Amino acid sequence: MALPRSGRQPPRSGRPPFCAWAAAVPLLCGIFAGCSPAGASSVPPGVQEQLTEQRIAQFWRQGYLWLRGFASQDEVAVMRTTMAKMIDTWELPAEGSPAMAAFRASLSLRSADGDVDHSFFLDSASKASVFVEPGAVDIETGTLRPGVSKRLAVRKVAHGLHRSPGPFQDFSTSPKVAAVAAALGHRKPAVAQSLYRVVPPLAAGVDRHQDSTMLYTEPPTCLGMWLALEDTTETNGCLRIREGSHREPIRERLLRRPGAEGKGVRLVWEKQSNASQASSNDEDFTALEVSSGDLLVMHGSLEHVSFASTAPDKSRESFQIHIVDAEARWSPENWLQYPPGLSFTPLAPPALSTSMEL
Repeated sequence: MALPRSGRQPPRSGRPPFCAWAAAVPLLCGIFAGCSPAGASSVPPGVQEQLTEQRIAQFWRQGYLWLRGFASQDEVAVMRTTMAKMIDTWELPAEGSPAMAAFRASLSLRSADGDVDHSFFLDSASKASVFVEPGAVDIETGTLRPGVSKRLAVRKVAHGLHRSPGPFQDFSTSPKVAAVAAALGHRKPAVAQSLYRVVPPLAAGVDRHQDSTMLYTEPPTCLGMWLALEDTTETNGCLRIREGSHREPIRERLLRRPGAEGKGVRLVWEKQSNASQASSNDEDFTALEVSSGDLLVMHGSLEHVSFASTAPDKSRESFQIHIVDAEARWSPENWLQYPPGLSFTPLAPPALSTSMEL
């Protein structure tokens, strides 16, 4: 299905789009159905002031944009309180159940290339599933290890928090989020995934990666938005980015492949032919110590990482959404596929004021 292209203007010189758009491409299985919401919402003045031509040009130079005070402390407090209640009511699957087997397989996706049950991870695409720290669960008993509370055990809740009414949906679909996506060239932005990362004290880090590895479109349009819900420092595992790496190719993909004897689905990490181009030096990454309420907007090809926390008494909570453009084609090989009848969440086109420097 070709999308209408009337009224489309070429990008200004010096502000390239995510890719060279030659023509609208077909949509996959209606996954972006309904991505043209009626009406437009106003953009908060505080966001407009930060989305200047100079700031957008900065994004294209370095691969990320730091928007300070993007979320109010009231928004932050409501998100944190809501997540605390979700974790308090969460229970591990029953020992011996199929759900527990799938849950165990989710503890280490990187080492799960083989005949492993990936259903827990795959089923999380459109709902809020709880993932735990690898060492928090006693694999033999299927219970939390002694002395490990739920709060310390949970690593993240993902990947469809934005699909249910509440503060996560409110933020994900807000005019200010839509304004950022539009400013960075997305014609029809839609939320593909969301997650809340808890990162308890002394938690393990997150491997270096590019978001387009997991959320690939043709042409690439993935945009990551990382909202700090607590102050972040190097001691509690702040985000680190390799500036300029967004100009490099995507080096690997997380792909769906048929399971053993064609049954089910398995997930594999597949290196691309240009994988050797990646920098191997941790010193090339810049630590971004951001404050609660700040938003980091990252190009889908920007390489980023979080080192392990060394703070024994400080967590690092964040809410993250990933946006793609509905004019691109969602890869059928991506791990994330919604069940039939569901579609990505469209963002209403923001009403930009005439003073906005875009």
